[in-house]
Amino acid sequence: MDYSKMSDSELARIMVNYIGRVENLQDIIGRYLDGNNTISSLRIQQEYANLKEELRQDAHYIKLKKNYQGSDLYRGAFAPSISETAACGFCVPVNGKVNFKMYSTVSDAHYKLTKYCSFDEWGTFL
Repeated sequence: MDYSKMSDSELARIMVNYIGRVENLQDIIGRYLDGNNTISSLRIQQEYANLKEELRQDAHYIKLKKNYQGSDLYRGAFAPSISETAACGFCVPVNGKVNFKMYSTVSDAHYKLTKYCSFDEWGTFL
């Protein structure tokens, strides 16, 4: 998928999806840590692994030299958000325990995804 050639609304749709999934994962981990036994650790680990891999793949694509061109939104918010999230978020092993460390790394990922443009700001591009 060539993100650098996407419209701002297409980029915003991707970011809103990522942010929503990360917020949901953070909420699920929080409830799990509070003792909610209806949520399986396997389900949490699977979503954690999926997000980690998707963001890693997107960051790899963005790092390719030819993909530094694009709209102001792509270069100013989308690309750095994805790259920083892949580098600094999701840093515990995908098969690790669901614990506060996992919660913290998902929280870091959420911060990185919204560092340049908040969830509400991304929504204005839709």
